[in-house]
Parts: sequence; structure tokens; C-alpha cells
Amino acid sequence: MTTTGPGSWSRLDAVLLVLTSSTLAVIAAQFALAGLAAFRTLEAPTRNAYAPHEALGIVIGVLAWVILAVVLASPAAPGRPGTRWPAVALALLAIPVEPLLGEAGRHVPAVGGLHAVTGLAIFAVAAWLTGAAARQRETTRPRRPASTASRAEVRS
Repeated sequence: MTTTGPGSWSRLDAVLLVLTSSTLAVIAAQFALAGLAAFRTLEAPTRNAYAPHEALGIVIGVLAWVILAVVLASPAAPGRPGTRWPAVALALLAIPVEPLLGEAGRHVPAVGGLHAVTGLAIFAVAAWLTGAAARQRETTRPRRPASTASRAEVRS
């Protein structure tokens, strides 16, 4: 999986765009599951209503580490946005920081609030990486003339 030249769109770029976009959708589902669990806990406090939320958190962590692997495997090219440090931050926030905050929040509710804020940060970094991958695609896409009239002017 290599690029065809500097400034070109590679398979790894496409993989990164798909992974980051998918991660954003999964994170949105994660927030929905957290809200659902909060209201289910009010109805039945003895059940672990957060089990789906915890399981999806693991999926997000795995996706974050796969994103980091793809970013590290991508060749650095001039003009590409710096995605290495955001990918490192995403991976570290998703696992180990977020699960540790979630567990600590069971004992100290204020830390549970920080768990939610860190989740927003994870979403923001994933959104930034998605934007960076999309911008890379746009900068490498060949430009087409706007209309047939402009094509005729270019030929003459």
C-alpha cells in the first residue's frame, strides 16, 4: 500500500478516512448508549445498564489504535497535515485514559464528569483527523473544468 507519488491519494489515506468516519459514528452511538444507560439505571439500579456502553468503549479504543497504526504506516509527504500527534492523542485518550476515568468515576462522581468531557475530546480529535483525511483527498483530486465553455477556452 504505497502512494503513487508525493501529494497523491493512497489506499492508506482511504483507509484512514473510512476508519475516522466510522469512529465518529461509533462515538455518537457511545454517547447515546451512555444517556440510555443513565435513564435505565433510574428504573433498575441493580442491573449493569452500562454494559453496552463499556463494550462499545473497547471498540472505540481498538479503532483509535488502528487509526494510529494507519497514520504511522502512511508515508509523510510535504503538504500533508500533521496527523501523527493527533492520532497518538486519540489512541491514548481512548485507551488507557478513558477506561481509567470511567472506572474511577464509579467511586468519585466528579471524575465521572471528566470521563464525559474526555469523551468529547476524543470525538473532537477523531473529527479533526476525519477532516484532515478529507482535505488530503480534496488536495489530490484532479481538477476538472467547471463547464464545457471553459474547456473550449482552454483548448484554443
